[in-house]
Amino acid sequence: MTAFGIDLGTTNSCLAYIDESGRPAVVRNSIGENTTPSVVYFERRDSVVIGSAAANAALLAPELAVRHVKRRMGRKDVDFHFHGTRYTPETISALILKELAAAAERRLGRPVRDVVITVPAYFGVAEREATRRAGEIAGLDVLDVLAEPVAAALSHQHGHPAGSPRHLLVYDLGGGTFDTTVIRVDGDDVNVVCTGGDRDLGGADWDARIRAFLLEEFTARHPRLDPTADEQFMQELWIMAEQLKKELSSARSRRRNLRFAGATVQVELTRERLEELTADLLQRTLKITEDTIDRARRQGVAGFDEVVLVGGMTRMPAVASRLEGLLAKDGPADGMPRRHEPDLAVAQGAALFALIKQVQQEDDGPDGRDGPDGRDERVADRLGISAEQAESMRSRNVTTVVPRGFGVKVIDEHDPLAATDPMRARFFVVHLLPADTPLPADSGPVVFGTVLDNQPMLEVEVWEQTRPDGTEELADNTMIGRGMLRGLPPRLPRKTPIEITFHMSETGRLSVHAVEPRSGREVRFDLQIGGMDKAAVADAKAAVARHDTTS
Repeated sequence: MTAFGIDLGTTNSCLAYIDESGRPAVVRNSIGENTTPSVVYFERRDSVVIGSAAANAALLAPELAVRHVKRRMGRKDVDFHFHGTRYTPETISALILKELAAAAERRLGRPVRDVVITVPAYFGVAEREATRRAGEIAGLDVLDVLAEPVAAALSHQHGHPAGSPRHLLVYDLGGGTFDTTVIRVDGDDVNVVCTGGDRDLGGADWDARIRAFLLEEFTARHPRLDPTADEQFMQELWIMAEQLKKELSSARSRRRNLRFAGATVQVELTRERLEELTADLLQRTLKITEDTIDRARRQGVAGFDEVVLVGGMTRMPAVASRLEGLLAKDGPADGMPRRHEPDLAVAQGAALFALIKQVQQEDDGPDGRDGPDGRDERVADRLGISAEQAESMRSRNVTTVVPRGFGVKVIDEHDPLAATDPMRARFFVVHLLPADTPLPADSGPVVFGTVLDNQPMLEVEVWEQTRPDGTEELADNTMIGRGMLRGLPPRLPRKTPIEITFHMSETGRLSVHAVEPRSGREVRFDLQIGGMDKAAVADAKAAVARHDTTS
């Protein structure tokens, strides 16, 4: 009953498991690659191609391909249509997950069912729930979704055990998202101190800058030609931009020939020019990192023992160089940035976490309650691991934090309109669970008040921060769910107390409880994200199961 870890990436995805020696190992896909491009090509109805073959097919028919779907996870207003069928970001991701699992089953000769899927640390509730649903739609049992920097830290810890407490700064710049996380490692425990990030900042933005540069060079020499309407040319340009970016991590310059409508232009791009074109993007990551370090300092983290670089984009020399400069501002840094399996560490750490979850879940079962005698042997036998591994996994403690602030929308009682025309008064967000609160988290009852005399019901709107430096202003938050407290007693005066409690589980699921204490009227709800109920998930699961996937 092997558990697997899956790095469901924006540009590439990867699957790993714990091998017979107890080490996390990446499972190569059907064509022998460690990672699979997160590209889906809709060949025909109920038949898709995944990975490198999909990327190649997209050159000829880009309108039938989807890239970077991870950036759209959790967004209700996004869907895709191919061959008369509608697809959501969850179902597109499920097709990728299905192919990863199928390829691993063929290579290992064992089923892939129990999985941990990683997400950017700065993903909110909607994105995490969408990722969990994608796994369910793919026919997988999702043990948990895990923040990518935590997975990277687990992988790093496994290869570099430490006897004394250490603080790690994980800088994770991937193909579509960026995270920076401060982690305390103490023996077998991995605890997140604080985290920051940007779900819309990653390698794809560097690719876009290169593509714009190439296009500008071409049109400057052939101003009468406009290749932007040619989807095939633009697709080739996108792939060329990604290749140039990778090559310039080791080379100083590269040349490419651009051809369109009989015209050819040779363009040279140097590493220095690339760094100029993308300087503001890198600076955005450094600003987020600096803010995260400042928050860590306020929580007692004086310095870092190691700085771990994760994600393919960290191969760019400018990343380590600029990060060293940032860390050296307050004096010599103890741990200089170093890369740790930038493409594979996240999947490997997820596999370790999947085994931890399995062992601890086994402990919660009947045998686990019988006492420690023989428990390790029973768990080890069921999971196909050694008793020593079972004991080690049981003792590990992994804690994360609330990635963003979560709260409720309330009326500003200091606004004169609050008493006379409340719907026109100022509203703001009170964060019941601030960012970086350790999970699981419980706000306890927070008292608010009704707005009107004789108010018959109360709508509880749940809001989530959208920026690391978000404020109480509505513009810095987004509504992610609502619940209705109905049947309030008659003749209640304005400002009647209403108690609201937020609870967020270890896995990031948010529950809300609102109660009017005098009458006991209450409402409880878990956030339903994205509008997919169990029936919709079941339908999507059946539809994905009908698809033939190849890579």
